[in-house]
Order: sequence, then structure tokens, then C-alpha cells
Amino acid sequence: MLSLRIATWNVNGLSSHTQELEVLLKANKVDIALISKTHLNDHKKVKIDNYSIYNTNHPDCTAHGGSAVIIKNNIKHHLHSEFREEWMQSTTVTIDGYLGPINVSAIYCPPRHQPKQDMFNDYFSSLGNRFISGGDWNCKNTHWGSRLTTTKGRELKKCVDQNNLVTLGTGEPTYWPTDVNRIPDLVDFFVIKGLSDVYFNVESLLDSVSDHTPIVATFSISPMQRVQKPSLYNNKTDWNAFTEFLDDEVKLKVKLKTEEDIDEATFYITNLIQVAAWRSTPALKCNTERNNIPLEIRDKLQEKRTQRRQLHMTRSDMDRSLYNKISRELRELIDENKNAIFQHKISSLSAHKKDNYSLWKMTKNFKRPQNHIPPLRKTSSHPWARSDREKAELFANHLSEAFTPNVSTMEDFEKEVDNIIQSDQQLSAPIKLVTPKEVARTIQHLQNKKAPGFDLITAEVLKRLPKKVIVFLTMLFNSIFRIQYYPKLWKISQICMIPKPGKPPTDPTSYRPISLLPILSKVFEKTLLRRLKPILDESKIIPDHQFGFRENHATVEQVHRVVHVIRQSLEKKEYCSAAFIDIQQAFDRVWHKGLLYKMKTLLPNSFFMILKSYLHQRKFQVKYGEEYSNLYLITASVPQGSVLGPVLYSIYTADLPETEGVVTATYADDTACLASDKDPNNASSKLQAQLDKIDSWLRKWRIKASVTKSTQITFTLRRGDCPPVRMDNKALPNHDSVKYLGLHLDRRLTWSNHIKAKRTEANLQFQSLNWLLGRQSPLCLSNKLLVYKTIIKPIWTYGIELWGSASNSNIEILQRFQNIALRTISSAHWFVRNTEIHEYLEMPTVREEVSNVSKRYKERLSKHTNELAKNLLQSQGNIKRLKRWHILDLEQRT
Repeated sequence: MLSLRIATWNVNGLSSHTQELEVLLKANKVDIALISKTHLNDHKKVKIDNYSIYNTNHPDCTAHGGSAVIIKNNIKHHLHSEFREEWMQSTTVTIDGYLGPINVSAIYCPPRHQPKQDMFNDYFSSLGNRFISGGDWNCKNTHWGSRLTTTKGRELKKCVDQNNLVTLGTGEPTYWPTDVNRIPDLVDFFVIKGLSDVYFNVESLLDSVSDHTPIVATFSISPMQRVQKPSLYNNKTDWNAFTEFLDDEVKLKVKLKTEEDIDEATFYITNLIQVAAWRSTPALKCNTERNNIPLEIRDKLQEKRTQRRQLHMTRSDMDRSLYNKISRELRELIDENKNAIFQHKISSLSAHKKDNYSLWKMTKNFKRPQNHIPPLRKTSSHPWARSDREKAELFANHLSEAFTPNVSTMEDFEKEVDNIIQSDQQLSAPIKLVTPKEVARTIQHLQNKKAPGFDLITAEVLKRLPKKVIVFLTMLFNSIFRIQYYPKLWKISQICMIPKPGKPPTDPTSYRPISLLPILSKVFEKTLLRRLKPILDESKIIPDHQFGFRENHATVEQVHRVVHVIRQSLEKKEYCSAAFIDIQQAFDRVWHKGLLYKMKTLLPNSFFMILKSYLHQRKFQVKYGEEYSNLYLITASVPQGSVLGPVLYSIYTADLPETEGVVTATYADDTACLASDKDPNNASSKLQAQLDKIDSWLRKWRIKASVTKSTQITFTLRRGDCPPVRMDNKALPNHDSVKYLGLHLDRRLTWSNHIKAKRTEANLQFQSLNWLLGRQSPLCLSNKLLVYKTIIKPIWTYGIELWGSASNSNIEILQRFQNIALRTISSAHWFVRNTEIHEYLEMPTVREEVSNVSKRYKERLSKHTNELAKNLLQSQGNIKRLKRWHILDLEQRT
């Protein structure tokens, strides 16, 4: 790209002119559009294929004013800043050029404000030394071609002269008022700085339907192109050549006797797989953007352009009527073309592999809207991180602080831990060696869709490996078991940051790290875990109350234990005082020495040594966009994204203290403690004794609980609450409802809060998919029903084994939602009964769903391996005073 075409246009409502704008961009080959008067708010989103959209809304958050920058995806860029004031809204994007970065800014200055020179100075000073700013300034001055000079234009002219700025315009009117008594004038133009050596050309476009004429400027600027996402293979890869190359190049006679040998062998096989994939994969040609605008639309555009020129010359009512007629016809053609493409795309969707799961891909993309991370706040000396490189480094610095253990003052205990870790090793049986058949079977069970680590090797690549490479991997794995050394290459994780919903986007702590590890390391971890599990089960290292990261242990069963205690308290007219504890950065702050101490006292030495090497000197880097941070050392945490990480956390927290008379329920780091008694003071005393033990245990093992995010709740049918309980000398916040493992528990256990929350969530999801499931959608009925069953229905059916015991009035809340959804999906008439719709679609009602799921749930509990879950089936001695459905009797609720 040797030139850059930038257009500016007062669109007077971006949502209503999106289709026309898209045609304008493609027909005129515009790279960047600077849009004024977008009329967007935080709930309105606009999407244009192959373009990224950055917008700044009006400060009062209503749909008026605003600006936006629309830029091609293949141009390397990042969001620079937003200027959000009453008198101006601007959006600035930084383009990476070969001669340095350039800031491109879209502005809108409302006409009713009268900004002064210093206000313009503040705006331009935020853009740096090289920028292009364009939009509707609503400033008139003869200097840039306006018919007259206004006070606002005079202030902008002073700022332009003071800062040695250059104004670019066509010299022709850009604002054409509908009132023939008002004279057209020029208010849309560019202001540039630091581009004196750049050739440019500015021209008017006569393609719009708003009262402003778009103008486009062509600059002799070469922006940098985004690098194509790296990959080892594509749909043209010759897998036969891949296997043949590896068969010829892999050498099985390698030395595997020392730690250096293992590191060299790991690098050797990783590099060989990469080279084989690259050699067998032809480079794909870049998809050049084609002008796919239908001929009739292009002809109508030309007709409209001609008529608009005529209207500007005569401004007669007859020419205006003719122009409006052509504009309406053009909009209708664009709408028809868009609808035809959309209808064809929807009707061809399929959930089958032969069609590449197009239905799921479309719904997945819709559920994940494009979110641009704004500049991140740094320190006072360097307040903002704007570029991808700066953001990656800022995230890495934040994570390096997070991956450190909490501070402890128990020096004597730390010395004891060091002594145990450094004590003599005990003899133990060697770890059972792996076979090529086991390695091949492990690889075949990998999921193809998992993202690769920094080495780009995916499960699909491993599944194409020849037997010779499988044998090499088997030798490598066995040497790791024998030498008890974990390769350095497999200790490097690549981290991507995902924004947390509802958190401030400028704060680095508002993002969740997603760690990607080399796939070969995961294959080895699976083989190691297969040998570690029997030891954990035989020694009962993991306590029964820990349901997290355990096979056949679901969240519903753990919540059932909690609900069972609450239900019994209500039946006995008791007070149940419960504390739901939130652990701060539970997995990120795991103290390595403490974990090694526990593993050495609990596991055979052969496993301890290899896991010690597994944790030692692990490193990470952050990937953001196309940039990477430096490598940072991890001094705490269990490896994120790993196979062994969850098991190591369970071992670390296995000795969580328990108290008689207090029920403890843990699912990973989600911890609940419940104590019941007829006297509320006794209930809180029991709970306080347990919390005191937990508090001491947390300090000992450098774990920190968040008191402000923890919750105390009193479950009872009687008046009043239990006395408050404390942790870390602070009282836990008291609430009437709590969310535990995705289920809302209210103090009377009516499930009303949970059902209302799920109804709201399901409503929002159904509304967002109305374009796919609504009456106007051409999607076939079977696929509509499939989308409902897989995306919307799981929202309200989660935990139905428990909340199915709610009252009929609460059950009807969800039944009404399903009635509306199924009636919409099937396009049923108003006179068709709901029962007929359910029978026709073979969809069970909510009560039938409760009965069916409960029956399967009881069968699952009867075969459960955990005695705590199996004991939930025992109903002897249970009081049934309340006129409520019992969880174990729900299969009879039809």
C-alpha cells in the first residue's frame, strides 16, 4: 500500500446509514473513514466487514453527537485516545507507518458550543507531532474556503496559526441545508501537522444522503500491514509429505542421559515438527479485496451522483424531488441486496461437520462482539500504554507481581519448610514407563480446537505424526521419568488477556490471563497424571469435601450438599449460619515452597522430584495483538492452562481444617461453611470457631481471603439473623441472598431469586439471537430448535435438579419464557395451544424436564464414588414438615 485514502463524513446517524457507508467505502476504496455525528450510545453497536470501528459517544451517554474512526483491519494500528467533552467528541487511532506513527482523529464539534483557542490547543496537543484530524468542525473561516468567518472559526484559525497547522479542504461547500433560503458552506475539512513532505489530494464525493458531502483525501503515506496470524498449516497442507519428511529426518539414536540431553532432544523434535509442517504447507495468496457491489447498485450510485451535482447547481425543488427519489431507490436496492445475502447465508447454515459447523461459528462470533482495549493506565511518570507492545509489557509487569507469593511473617515455620524440602530423599519405586501405544492413544484424545502454545504445534499436527516420532516421544517421556527433569522449553507459557465483564477497561487488573502451553507438554502431563491419580486415591490425599477438578464430581452435587444442610435446618426450625469465603488470586499466589513441602510429605519421592523440576524456573510472556512481552519468571502459582495445575492446587489445599458440627464444602477455591442450631448465637459460635481455624491456616500457607467479597447469610424461616462472624478481625458482609457455584440461594430457600435471574438472562440471550430464531429468519425449524436447546435452554436448566423443588408459581416463570420462545421459533399462530406446540416440537415442559433430569440425577448419585455425595440419597431421619417438594422426590413432579 503506497497511499492512504482517508474520508470524512457527517453521517447524521451511523446505524441508519451503515449499509450506504459500506458501499461508499468499497466503491471509493477508502482505507480510513472519519465519521462525525454517529448518534451511538453504549448499547448501539455497528459492524462493517473487514473494518474495525472505534467510536466516542457523547458524554451524556445519549444517542446524539459522537465520532468514529473506521479503519481497514489489515492496516497496523491501535487506539490512541478519546476526547469526550460537551463541545467536542473525537476518536484518535495511531497508524504504524514506515516513517513513523501517525495519529488519525475523527472529530465532531456541535454548532451550539463556542470553544476558545485554548480549548482547541488542548485537543491538538493530545495528538502529538504528526496527525491528520478531520470531521465536521462547524467552524467557518475564509482561510479554508468557507463563505464567511464566524467567531468559532476565528478561534480555530488562531489555534491553527499558533501551532503551525495546515488545513485541507476542497474549497467547495460540504454542508447543504434543506432550506433553500440558507446558503451552503464549507464546515468539513482536515487539519494536519508534521506531513509537509507528503503529497496529498482532496476531492468531494457525491454519494451520501445526509446534508453533508463526504470528502476524501489521498496521502502518499505507506502504512504498515498487519502480519498474518502465524500457523504451521492450512487447508492446502500436504500431510503425506509431512509424515514422509519426519520419517526421513527423525533419528532415534539420541543421547538421553543428562538434563542437557533432554533439553536438546525437546528442542530437536519441536523444531523438526515445525520445519516439516512449514515445508509441507504452501503459502496462501493474500485475499485482495474485491469490489463485489452489484452492477445495478453501481449504476444507481452513478445516477445519484450525477443528480446530486445537478441539485447543487440549481437547488430547485424539482431536482431535489428527483434526487430524493433516486436516493430512496438506492437505499431499497442496498436493503434488498443485503437481505438477499443475509437470507441465503442464514438458510445455508448447518450444524454438521461437512459444512464446517457454520451454524455454531456464526452464533459464536455473535456472542463474542469485537471489543477494543483502550489505552491502559500505567504509572504517574508514564501514565498510558497505547501501543500493542506497551500493553503487552504492562500486562506482563502486572502478572509478574501477581505470580509472587503473599508476604508472611512466620519465619520459624518457613525454616521448617526449608529443612523438610532439603532433607534426604526417601527411596521409592520408579514411575511406570510409558509405551508408544499409550502416547498415541493420549494424542488421539486431544481436542483439535485447543489453541497452541508459542511453538504453534496443535493437536491436529500431533495426530498426523508418524510412528517413528511417536517412538521418539516415548523415549523422551521415559527419560524425563528416569532423570526426573522437566524440559525448559515446556515451562514457557504464552498468556493472552481477556477483559472481565463490568470492570474498568483502562485498569490492567480488569483482565483475566489465559495461559497457552506447548501441546507436547500437555501430552506428557496427561501420562504423568495417569500415574499420579491412583496414589492420590489410595492415600485419600484429596478430602471428600473437595469436589473441584475431580472426575464425576459436578458443581450441582456440591451445591446439593449445601442445600441439604439448609433444608434440614428449615425443617427443624433452626438457624443456619453460613459463610461463603472468597480467596484472592487463589491459583496465582500458591506458595511454591509450601506446595513442595506438602508434596514431599504426601507423595513418593519419584513423583516429588519430577514435580519439583516441573515448578522450578517457569516463565511466561504476554501476547497482545502482534506484539510479545519479554520473558518473566514465575515465583508462585500453579501453572495455568496445564493438566497438572488443578491437581497441584487440590494437594496444596487438602489440609483445610474442619470443625465438628460445621459442614465444609469446597469446589476448587470456592469455600462454604455452614453451622446450624436452634439458638442463633450457638450457630454463629460454631461457625466462628471454624473460621478461626481457617484464618490461621490461610496465614500459615500464605493464602489471602477477601473479606469484602466474602458473604455471611442466615438461612431460616424465623425472624432475625445470626450474630456476625469475623475473618482477619473484620466482620463478613451480611446478605439475604448469595450466589454459590452459579446458583442463587436466598435465606428461605425459595429459589425465587435464582429463577428470576435465569429468566432475565435467558430473555437477553433470546433477544440477541432473535435475528436467527425469530419469525422472519429463514433458518429451518430443526436448526432453530437446535440453537435453542444448545445455547438458550442450558441457561435455565442448570441446577434444575435442585431448584426444581421451587413452588409452582416460580416454575411458571420459566414455563412462560419457554412458551414464548417456542411459539416464536415455530412461528405458531396465536390460537395454537402451548401444549400443542410442545407436542409438535417434542419439547418437554419445565415440570417434565424437572422429572426427567431428577431421575437421571438420582441414578448418578447412587453410583457416585464420593460417600458425601452418595449420602445425599439417605432420607432416613429427615424431617418433612414443610409443604415443599423434596429434591429426592422430584421425579414424580409432572
